[in-house]
Amino acid sequence: MSKQIFRLGNTWLILYLTFLGAFAPLSTDMYLPSLPHMAESLNTSYSYVSLSISGFLLLFALSMLFWGPFSDKYGRKITLILGSSLYIIASIAIALAPNIIFLLIFRGLQAIGSGAMAGMSLAVAKDLMRGTLLERVVSIMQTLMIVTPMVAPVIGGGILIITSWRGVFWCLSLFGLLALFGAINLRETCQRKSDRSLWQTLGRIFVVLQNKTFLPYLLLFSALSMPFMAYLGVSSTVYQDMFGLSPQSFSCFFAVNAAISMLAPLAHLKIFRFYQRNLVIATHLIVMAIGGICVLLNQTILGFCLFYALITFSGTAIRPPSTILMLESIEGDTGAVTSLINCGGLLCGSLSMVLAVLPVWGNPIDAAATISLSISCWGLLTWIMLCRR
Repeated sequence: MSKQIFRLGNTWLILYLTFLGAFAPLSTDMYLPSLPHMAESLNTSYSYVSLSISGFLLLFALSMLFWGPFSDKYGRKITLILGSSLYIIASIAIALAPNIIFLLIFRGLQAIGSGAMAGMSLAVAKDLMRGTLLERVVSIMQTLMIVTPMVAPVIGGGILIITSWRGVFWCLSLFGLLALFGAINLRETCQRKSDRSLWQTLGRIFVVLQNKTFLPYLLLFSALSMPFMAYLGVSSTVYQDMFGLSPQSFSCFFAVNAAISMLAPLAHLKIFRFYQRNLVIATHLIVMAIGGICVLLNQTILGFCLFYALITFSGTAIRPPSTILMLESIEGDTGAVTSLINCGGLLCGSLSMVLAVLPVWGNPIDAAATISLSISCWGLLTWIMLCRR
């Protein structure tokens, strides 16, 4: 990496890229403890407030399909500046929201701005690195990103002690300012900008999707985000409504899951990457399926916490090798490729959150565990077929 890419140095560059990649969990997990309070404050139902999470993730994912090619045309720096500026404005507006409709509108704009920042995290890394260095940096970034869902609910629960849910969004606006400051100090990393029109550059998304090597990997590894996102969608209800925990206690249980998951990319970096990739991914999928069965059979508070941590550990351990596999399966169109990688996982995750709260389940634990078991079994069969091919 060039020493001149980020004015604060290469170590700070990796931390900054990690920070950008963490904007989705920052923007959702920080106010998970606030959801019941938001519904009461805005005089609306919990289901409407929950739309601010699932709707955010949907728009966040779709916006990256625009921002990725946009950055191939105009550069990563200007994309980051535009996205962080939009995020700041939207966060302040949400903090002042008088009703749920106003909140949902600006939550959508916040999602679009957040998509620009998170989408550039992997694109800048791919611009600067290749091979083993890229794998190491991606593993480090994904390890640090997992700290976010561990810390964010704790911060959100702490904010609720001293102020209302609006304080969470004032805090998020400050995070947007930090992202803008970093964008200003980042030198352009896209050395070969597209000479096509913006419309033609956006069309490269469909060219990438026609790649017969990249597409199967994208479909498989995007679906593997569903178990964790199902957990994210039901965790507040399970811990606070089913088991009667306070927002602060819920934050601690949520943090346990994230802390165990944080070990997964580190384990890949130190252990798993030295073994055959095919076997490593298959083993993690088997572990996820076993975890889903255990959650179904042991629906206590400790059972849900510990066995779901096993599911998210294996799901997170798959991320570094799967990301590298997708990045190396196609050359060029970096913005389009990385936006599809990010978008695919989030679209499947949003679908998972919607499925998990449908009234067809016996309880939310059944919903999350069944989704996890189904996806891991399907993923294992699909991976075996891909390996044979």
